[in-house]
Amino acid sequence: MTVLLYLLVPAAIVALVASYMWLREREPKSLQSGINSFRKEMDALSPSSRPVGRSARPETPSTRRGPPRPEREPEQD
Repeated sequence: MTVLLYLLVPAAIVALVASYMWLREREPKSLQSGINSFRKEMDALSPSSRPVGRSARPETPSTRRGPPRPEREPEQD
């Protein structure tokens, strides 16, 4: 009987902790929470949410920060 307790007590503790974590981390399923989630995603994608000082242009050699890279000389045949 005591051997069975060594197996059942840890299994019960793990089941309780797992249930608690699942209940705590589950996402709400109400209509309002879905609307709020959608609004957050749209705000994140909107152009006005871009951090100040960042541009949408790709980095070019003239805007690259850091030391200049040495240019390669063309190979001569």
